[in-house]
Amino acid sequence: MRWSNWMKIVLVLVSCVVGGAAAGAEQDKPLWQWTPEEMKEHVKTVRSGRDLTPEQWPEGAKVAVSISFDFDTEPVWLGFQGNRSPSYMSRGEYGARAGLPRILKLLDKHDIPATFFIPAATMVLHPAAVQTILDRPQHEIGFHSYIHESPLSLSEDQEREVYARAMDIFVETVGKRPVGFRSAAWDLTPATIKIVKDMGFLYDSSMMADDRPYSLLADGQESGLIELPVEWILDDWPYFQLSWGSQHVGLRTADEVYSIWAAEFDGAYEEGSLYMLVTHPQVIGHRYRMQMLERLVTYMKSKPGVWFATHEQIARYVQEQAAEQ
Repeated sequence: MRWSNWMKIVLVLVSCVVGGAAAGAEQDKPLWQWTPEEMKEHVKTVRSGRDLTPEQWPEGAKVAVSISFDFDTEPVWLGFQGNRSPSYMSRGEYGARAGLPRILKLLDKHDIPATFFIPAATMVLHPAAVQTILDRPQHEIGFHSYIHESPLSLSEDQEREVYARAMDIFVETVGKRPVGFRSAAWDLTPATIKIVKDMGFLYDSSMMADDRPYSLLADGQESGLIELPVEWILDDWPYFQLSWGSQHVGLRTADEVYSIWAAEFDGAYEEGSLYMLVTHPQVIGHRYRMQMLERLVTYMKSKPGVWFATHEQIARYVQEQAAEQ
């Protein structure tokens, strides 16, 4: 082929690339050029609806406390962090081997229920550990992805497919469908709420628009889902976890974290609202951190009028109370 013909091909390819980039640039309008209508359209995908805090909690309790454990084990490193080395796998295994037994021992000792959000892959990798939770029917098991995959990497069809695959494993392991959904990494696609609703969930626990339970709006309309909101300051991962790949180093002292979590409880107690704590067996399950968690539980139990409940119990109660208003 002549040099001139090669040049023609190169010029055509360059033209296509430049033209495609220009078209993409037109579609990806700079944020400062957004109109007020475009801003409103973007943020309304998932919004907070009515405050569902009841006038009072069961038996006149002043505050509802729900402790959840994201039992992620190896999947959090495989699916979300993208780490596959034996070292990272051992860190995930720690949650099942060492962390979970300590957690169940604490919950048994204080006679309080908890909610465990478990990826389907954890159920496959650690069936005996999951069974120790199932042996305690006071606890709830919620839905938490297939292998802790990032939903933002999926199309709507792929998201539906992976959740359906996870649901099959969940039902086979637990014996019933879950009522609670928690997204991996607390992130949602524009389609997630629609998918969650279609799958028959009662509540979601992935959003952060309030400290109190609220109804979820999807595209400006009531979705029928209850939101039990989470918050990074009430999660053990930012404080205690270390991940070189994501350049996250969170090695805080137990006393520092206790002061934050106890102060948040005091605020919830004063408001008569909801206190939601999220932890991970491979993170909170280390010895000195478990001592801190027990100290926190003991402190909360020392206050009159504290209702310890699973996420499902809270969601069903606020749903019933809202229906009567």
